[in-house]
Amino acid sequence: MSRSYDLTKSLFSGKANEGMIAFTGFKASDAEGCDGVLKIAAFSHPDGKGYLTLTFILDLDGDPGRRAMLQARFRRADQDTLTHRLGPDFEMLLDMQLDTFAESADFYIEELNLYFRRLAGRERVLLEDWVIPALGHLFEFQIEPLDWLGESQIGPNATVSEGIVRPGPTLKQRFKRWLSSD
Repeated sequence: MSRSYDLTKSLFSGKANEGMIAFTGFKASDAEGCDGVLKIAAFSHPDGKGYLTLTFILDLDGDPGRRAMLQARFRRADQDTLTHRLGPDFEMLLDMQLDTFAESADFYIEELNLYFRRLAGRERVLLEDWVIPALGHLFEFQIEPLDWLGESQIGPNATVSEGIVRPGPTLKQRFKRWLSSD
């Protein structure tokens, strides 16, 4: 008896177990301005090398024409362009269009894997000072400040008033709110 292997299920299972370090929302800078969520994961080798995985998920708002526009934007990221914009520690780009694996025609999914010669302990600086500004400009996205996971027990979005901690929305709540918005 042979068993079938579901490649799509395996891929998304592996994506769910990545070492997520941050996430944020963004909006495409055009007349229609589709909304998106960016998930960032990091993996470092013992020698300090490593890569950042940036997974962009965009809401197509029922307009299939947006897919071609987004594909064109993501094609702007190539090895030469990123080498120029991300500095001497940037080593390599691996672009994976996950959109073909997505079950929903309502979303566009693109993943960029950015390899660095020195990554360990430098993730925040690389992302905030180099990667996010460069990609925001290159893709014409208005990217919100990053929400960092594991930053503190209170969390990056918590507010403190009168000595009472009021935590900000959890990651699950943010995704749920974003996916259910009209």
